[in-house]
Amino acid sequence: MELIFHKSEKYIEEDIFYYISDQRDKHSMIKPKKENLICMTVDSKIFTAPNKKEISNAFYPFKKNSIDKIYIGLSFPLFSNNWAASYLRHLLKVIKKDGAIILPVYPEEQADEKGMWSRSFLENIFTSRTGWTGTNNVWAENDGVMSMRIGKNFPNKMNSTFNFFIEEIGNKYLRNQIDNKVINEDEIIHKIWSTSRYSAIVEKIIRDNCNNKNTVFCDIGDNPSLSFEINVSKYIKLKETLAFTDDDELFNDLNNYFMYRDIISNKKYNMNDIKELARIKPNIISIIYNEDNIEKLNDLIKISPSSIFIVRGNLNTNDNTYKKYNIVNYSSIVATKLNTEKVINHYSDIIESEINNEFNSNQKKLYLLTPK
Repeated sequence: MELIFHKSEKYIEEDIFYYISDQRDKHSMIKPKKENLICMTVDSKIFTAPNKKEISNAFYPFKKNSIDKIYIGLSFPLFSNNWAASYLRHLLKVIKKDGAIILPVYPEEQADEKGMWSRSFLENIFTSRTGWTGTNNVWAENDGVMSMRIGKNFPNKMNSTFNFFIEEIGNKYLRNQIDNKVINEDEIIHKIWSTSRYSAIVEKIIRDNCNNKNTVFCDIGDNPSLSFEINVSKYIKLKETLAFTDDDELFNDLNNYFMYRDIISNKKYNMNDIKELARIKPNIISIIYNEDNIEKLNDLIKISPSSIFIVRGNLNTNDNTYKKYNIVNYSSIVATKLNTEKVINHYSDIIESEINNEFNSNQKKLYLLTPK
């Protein structure tokens, strides 16, 4: 069985063409046959095993050692962070012993610009052989393509909220079955997937603007997963990570999960009073997961005016409230700052167009407000 993962049905044809074209695989080392591929998407509402009759969800809980090959489509944005590394490690358990995961990689400069995988970064994390001895987890294939296979040593487990979801959701599902409760798959998938994307973008913003060991980061939102993912990232230096969330149940579940593994220490705690920010004065505050983000931003500017803010929404940048801030946009598709004078390149023509039209679109945007 050969699977290919997409963001949505919109991108299927382009994702498949990337792998079947001679441009990427002149020697047919990993080229699939289109008729053999089973498509799965992140936004599918169908939670069934992969099949040819319908497009099911890519986060279906596969059996271990059950899939021959998994192709990661261009539209399926795996960023080069802990979350994606944990996800790839999970997929290595899903493929058969002689199977493979095939994914796109970018030239070093493009990869760093967008927070995506480059060949060297993939090899640094997943290389398992010593010198030329033993089978490696990572294989170089062709231009823009690499594959992962079962190597000499299985990759070490990384700290990530993905591991929490993949381990704990199965237990929760079983408990709900016993208690005759209905589990909301859509909500779970949304939290898993959005944490992958926004954590990579926030990491990039922190690296670009305040990457030092004394940085205090605070996230305010309905999804506490983001603050935990940022907290365990090994690619940024933080003194403290704070959270302000209404989802106490998920916060406590995540806190217990990471506390048990002794990797949270005193860096992570839930705030009960938002006015405490006036005393703490975080270096950077993200406001992403609420319907009233702009209202929250306006209140927080009064409480902690010296902080850098990341906010998602539709911001009137001409409002006098923001005159003391430099305002730029970051893409909500890839981890890069938007620049109207510079084209952001991408292997996908569709996604490249989306990124470069993002600045002028009417969709919600990511704004970075830095005090002047």
